Amino acid sequence: MENAICGQAGSKSKPLVYAENGTMVQDYQDMKRLGHDMKHMKTNTQLLEEGLIPDPVQD
Repeated sequence: MENAICGQAGSKSKPLVYAENGTMVQDYQDMKRLGHDMKHMKTNTQLLEEGLIPDPVQD
């Protein structure tokens, strides 16, 4: 059952020694997926206009 765990977007996960900790993406496919996801996220202004509460500012 080695590497049975899936990573993001259904790709196989990498062994910990090869993972790039501290980065938002591990490879080009992750970057494309993240860009697509971010394009469809609403801004804080849009959320406020809809009566929703945006994420708090993190210090």
